[in-house]
Amino acid sequence: MESITISSKEELTNAMKSGFDEIIVEGELAEKLHKTKKVAMLSGVALTAILALGGGAVALTPVSGGLSMLALAPVAALSGLEIATIIAAVAIGVSLIIAVAKDYEEISYDGSKLTLRKKCNQSS
Repeated sequence: MESITISSKEELTNAMKSGFDEIIVEGELAEKLHKTKKVAMLSGVALTAILALGGGAVALTPVSGGLSMLALAPVAALSGLEIATIIAAVAIGVSLIIAVAKDYEEISYDGSKLTLRKKCNQSS
């Protein structure tokens, strides 16, 4: 079984493209991926709302002194997610989260290390 340890979005994308059977994610990215796994299960409406409002609100936070985060309240209510989870999802990228959920399953998580294994129905 081919395994790789990564800690950035770029490394994760490359590891998935390379077809590693097991990806060990360390650091902040591990925490964010674990927190956002529910995003991949959302309806199209909720995902659209996150994509439409989430990115803008997060981008405007430094300029607005945090007031732009109030725009995320309806998205959080619609999706059933916490605002912190939405922010993490926007930071990682919703499409990457969905790709990870489609191709890999979470095997373990200990707070700083997340182990992903390619789903059995995926070719090696």
